Amino acid sequence: MKRITKLIIGCGLSFCLFATITSCKKSVLDRPMDIEVKDTLVFGYINYATDFVTDIYAGLPNGYTDFSSTLNEAATDDAKHGNPSHVANRFTNDSWGINNNPDDKYASYYSGIRKCNMFLSKIDLVKLKDHGTDVKINGYTATEQKDRLIGEVVFLRAYFYAELLKRYGGVPLVTKVLNPDDDLDLPRNTYDEVLKQVVEDCDLAVTKLPSSYLVPGPRSISVTNYYGRATKWAAQALKSRTLLYAASPINNPGNNAVKWIAAYEAAKPFYETSAVPMVLNPGIAGYEALFRGNTTNLTEIIWSRPSTNNNLVEALNYPIGIDGSSAGINPSQSLVDAYEMKPTGKPISDPTSGYNAGDPYLNRDPRLTATIFYNGATFKSPRRIETFDGGLDGPQKVNGSLTGYYMKKHLDVNLNLTLAQSSQHNFIYFRLAEMLLNYAEARNEAEGPVAEVYTVINRIRTRATMPNLPVGLSKEQMRLRIQNERRVELAFEGHRYWDARRWNIAKEVFNGPFYGMKIVKTGTTTFSYTPYQIEERVFKENMNLYPIQQREILANPNLVQNQGWTK
Repeated sequence: MKRITKLIIGCGLSFCLFATITSCKKSVLDRPMDIEVKDTLVFGYINYATDFVTDIYAGLPNGYTDFSSTLNEAATDDAKHGNPSHVANRFTNDSWGINNNPDDKYASYYSGIRKCNMFLSKIDLVKLKDHGTDVKINGYTATEQKDRLIGEVVFLRAYFYAELLKRYGGVPLVTKVLNPDDDLDLPRNTYDEVLKQVVEDCDLAVTKLPSSYLVPGPRSISVTNYYGRATKWAAQALKSRTLLYAASPINNPGNNAVKWIAAYEAAKPFYETSAVPMVLNPGIAGYEALFRGNTTNLTEIIWSRPSTNNNLVEALNYPIGIDGSSAGINPSQSLVDAYEMKPTGKPISDPTSGYNAGDPYLNRDPRLTATIFYNGATFKSPRRIETFDGGLDGPQKVNGSLTGYYMKKHLDVNLNLTLAQSSQHNFIYFRLAEMLLNYAEARNEAEGPVAEVYTVINRIRTRATMPNLPVGLSKEQMRLRIQNERRVELAFEGHRYWDARRWNIAKEVFNGPFYGMKIVKTGTTTFSYTPYQIEERVFKENMNLYPIQQREILANPNLVQNQGWTK
């Protein structure tokens, strides 16, 4: 039977449920079922149906580890991986392809879609009343819970299709459980057809999902029961991101303003602050707190992936001079240069910015210190980072950073790896700052730099204690400032990899020389700083979209490969 059968056909009377995360059972991802059961049992009781949906969540990506135990920034102009043999380097040296793609999600996301379609086809079997009464459990009756589960599942289906869209473009659109007698040689739907389904699913999810699972009153429930499950705002955020991608140059070469308007309308509810329960975490300390330990109660976060305590992110990314580390993510000089000067708010390329090449990290945007360890930065007092030649964290160390920098964002600096200490790491899928940036970008492209665009961007900059943008910017100038704001605000959150593609600039910024900083100690407290080329990178036009694996193409004669991929 053709491979697509395995991806999207339901399994009849029985199927296997399993969760990929089997540790402490406190989060939405941590309730495994490892038994073969019949439809009538699973969908006959609301709690079992809930477990089925929980299993679908287990198929969501984990940004910390999905890219072969690193962040996808290692394949962008923002960073490189410290291990020369790491698979992330395939994306930068032209050694990936049809049958060699470390981020190929085609089969796994269709598996998630199949589960979503199966649930939606069986949900009417759910028994709503036990013992003759629709009793409330955790603030929800079975009737209400069933309706909410439908909202969660259509949201999850939309999420899987949105992830397929940005990787492959238009893909076969399947919204029902297929049977062996159905035509399985499905052609690819257009980008806009899949987009339409994603938007429709998001709109339906918004009507069925709660605004929050922590609403005071009769529905006040424990975060450990529902944290990580989708809300109406997660669905709205997915709609916002997907429509922004659809309006972007790679998918909108004619620059159709209607698409930009749809994108900013989808983000508009997040701009109208009275309508949303989220607010920006205040101050630069609040910005740092978004990525440290337990973020359950931080109101800026719209939706994140819950985790149990671990120290994997630290073990993979602590500076190499810290015992137990392996220094995975090495930030680039290009990313460091993107952080503006705090006193003037100007890019360092501006000769009037106040930038001093002899003291390059002085008076920079505070988000630089919150995001990147540079030479002389404090790790944990009194320990300072030494990335100069011969320093504790220098390039002469095995796996020492060649760029002169280490990633700081996401790391809990209070963990002692030799004592196996750990903390929580909830990967953020959506947060308010991204939605505000979505709104500003789409509004600027549709109408130019109107007052609302300035207001939104300056809200984000004010939180970082940065000056407001200068007035009088042209549409093109504002576009560049918004793109740079996204780069620094959302650094190491998985966005640059896709932003450069959708803006159609990846062939410029991901291709060519990749630079770090060579640092030499010249005195007791003085250093010389010299940018230097580490490697030459390769990015070709066809790499904006992933290839579909050859086995899928061979199994389905109607499935057309993306342009430019022959090997």
